[in-house]
Amino acid sequence: MASIRIIKGRLYYVFYYKGVKCTEKTSLEAAKENVKRAEKFTNLIQAEIDNGIFQYEKHFPHGAKIALFTSKKEDLPFNQYFADWMEGKVLKETTRRNWTSAFWKHLYPFFKDRVISTITRADVRRFQRSLTEKGLEPSTINDKPMKVLRMMLNQAYVDEIIPKNPALAVKRLPQGMTDVDPFNLEERDAVIEGFQRYASLYAPYVVCGFWTGWRPNEACALKWSRVDFQQGKILIREGRVLGQTGIPKSSGSLRDIDVLDPVHQALLAQKAVSWMVGTYVFLDRKQKPLNQEIFRQKIWEPMLKRLNVRYRPPYQMRHTFATLAISAGENVNWVARMLGHKSPVVTLEKYNRYIPNLTRADGKALLGMGKMGKRFPMEEIFSQENH
Repeated sequence: MASIRIIKGRLYYVFYYKGVKCTEKTSLEAAKENVKRAEKFTNLIQAEIDNGIFQYEKHFPHGAKIALFTSKKEDLPFNQYFADWMEGKVLKETTRRNWTSAFWKHLYPFFKDRVISTITRADVRRFQRSLTEKGLEPSTINDKPMKVLRMMLNQAYVDEIIPKNPALAVKRLPQGMTDVDPFNLEERDAVIEGFQRYASLYAPYVVCGFWTGWRPNEACALKWSRVDFQQGKILIREGRVLGQTGIPKSSGSLRDIDVLDPVHQALLAQKAVSWMVGTYVFLDRKQKPLNQEIFRQKIWEPMLKRLNVRYRPPYQMRHTFATLAISAGENVNWVARMLGHKSPVVTLEKYNRYIPNLTRADGKALLGMGKMGKRFPMEEIFSQENH
C-alpha cells in the first residue's frame, strides 16, 4: 500500500510500482494539514496502481525512478514534436488556438523542420531578437511565441530528448506596464450620449463598461443569473473570448462588484431587451451573445470616429472607471475590489499618478463627477426606443 514517511521534517510518498520500491520527496512540511493532503494523494496513487492506470511520469516527471518507467522518446522534427506535444495537452479552446497561431506564425517560419535536439541557446536568442526586429511588443514576445517555445523545450528535456532546456538562460524581455490611456470626463459622457443617440442597443453595455471597471470579456460572458438586483451586486464568474465562455485564469478575477446607480438603470433598460431572449445579458442585433472583437471593429471604432473622440479600445473603459474613481478620492481598496486586482498594491502601482487622496469607499465621490452624477439622465437616456 502507498504510504507516507517523514524524513527530516519533510513528507515522502512511498509505494511499490512494478515490483520497484519508490520513495518520492514532496515539497510539503510535516504539518497536520499537509499530512491529510498527502494521504489523499497516496490513496489516489494506490487506486491507479490497483487499476493498472498509474503513470509514473505523470505524477513524478522528475522522479528518482523516471528512467525505469519511461522510454526515451524519439527525437523529432520541430513541427512534428509540436503536434505530438499539443496532442497531449488539455487546454481551453482559446488557449489552444493562441498557441497554435503563435507556432505557425512565428516559431515554424524560424525553426522550420529542425530536429528538436539541435536547437541551441544561441538559436533561442536569435529567434527572440528576430521577433524584436519585426516590431513586436515585448509583452507579446514573452507571453506568446517565447512562452510556447520554452514549454516545448522543457517537455523535450523531461522526455530526455535534450540534456537541458536551452531557453532557461534566455531572459524575458523587459516590458513596461500596460498603457493606461483613459477617457476624460467629457469624453466619457460624449461617448455614452453618442451611443444613446446613434446605437442605443449597445448603450447599456457602454454605460456598464464605464461604471463597473469590468473587463470586456467579463461583460460578454455576463448572464442574468449573475445579476442580483436585490443585493445590488454583479457576480463576475466567467469570461468570454472567441465565442467560448470559461472560468478566468486568475482566481482574483472572481468577484462581486457593486451596482452603482448608472449601472442599475442601464441593466433595467437592458432587461427589457434581453431578459426573455436567453441566458446572456448583452446581445448583438442578431440576438447572439455580444462578441467583443466584432463590437470593437464594427460599432465602437466607427462611433468614436463619428463623435470625433480620439480612438482607444473598449478596454480603456475599465481604466477610465479606475482613474476617475481614484481621482474622485475613492478608497483604493474599493477600486481594487471592483477591478478584481489581487491586492490594492497592484492598483496603486498601475494608477498611482491619479491618486490625490484616499478617503471614500462607496462610489459616492465618483457619482459626483460629470453630467451623469450631477444630473442623472439615465431614465431619459434609456426611455427612448432601442434602434
